[in-house]
Amino acid sequence: MGNELLREGGPHKIRKTGANKYEMSVSIPQGPDGMMARECTDASCSPGYFKVKGGTGITEGQATAFCPYCRRSGKPSDFVTKEQLRYVDKIVEKEATAGVENMLRDSLGLGSSGNRRIGGGLFSINISLKGPASLPVAPPIEEELKRKVICPHCGLEHAVFGLASWCPDCGTDIFLTHVAEEFTVVRKMLAAIEGRRTELGARVAARDAENALEDTVSIFEAVMKVVARRLAAKQGRSAEEIESIMKEIGNAFQSVGRTADAFQKHFGIQPFSGVGESEVIEARAVFEKRHPITHSLGVIDRKYLQRVHSGENEGREVRITPQEVEQTIEFCRKVLWRLYSEV
Repeated sequence: MGNELLREGGPHKIRKTGANKYEMSVSIPQGPDGMMARECTDASCSPGYFKVKGGTGITEGQATAFCPYCRRSGKPSDFVTKEQLRYVDKIVEKEATAGVENMLRDSLGLGSSGNRRIGGGLFSINISLKGPASLPVAPPIEEELKRKVICPHCGLEHAVFGLASWCPDCGTDIFLTHVAEEFTVVRKMLAAIEGRRTELGARVAARDAENALEDTVSIFEAVMKVVARRLAAKQGRSAEEIESIMKEIGNAFQSVGRTADAFQKHFGIQPFSGVGESEVIEARAVFEKRHPITHSLGVIDRKYLQRVHSGENEGREVRITPQEVEQTIEFCRKVLWRLYSEV
């Protein structure tokens, strides 16, 4: 090795490029699901963290990658995570430590055993070199992401937090693909209800339907907030105006009636145009069932009765069927797809 700090070649393909300068290649291990973590290059992007699956999407000649949340672009290699940087630093540190030990071993004339005896008889010196234990570098510890989606344009399989908008490989707007996946999960919950009724009883099955409704309303609310922000920006509102509007809207998108009022007041449009009046009325009634389900374990209270003007009795339990949730999902899909296509 001589006086060289790092030995060229090896698993990291080390190459000397100049005086005391080296290049090395470090492969980042994938997670057990075959996904590689990525992080937005903009530190202010939130959540900024996502994963992509190798071998899908743009597999050759990809010059530009995108953040699925803010669409900031850069070289694919720019989107490294803090854990990956930590891993690379430890690999380099390990190689450098081994290189220093080898240089000391050579300069002291130590053999492969790391020992050397100088002199003999009554006077002798033993020289030995013992470096720190060479432990394997722990792989990157990344977060688990449960929302996975496949880009319908380039085929990239990736995972995100919440509802992202852009494909990390081709940069196409795939927001509605994410929304569709969320509704698919709810529909799977609905399909399992009858089996769970048989196995676990009527109350569990009823609770599953209630949870499905809560999730459906939550998806609708989340998407409508995105639509409202984009619509406000399209109408030329300033960032301050948009925040003020969103603050005033609050949780209005949890209700069909309040959604209509908010859109009419702030944007001058009717969000449910193109949907039959009977569908709006039915969806409004189902949406309102969320209140007692969320706030009073499904028990009907006066606030619910005031909103729906129904003949149900206070103190009884509200009932929600899988069919009602399925119809509500279809209502949400019609409304959200049309509105998003316009903004």
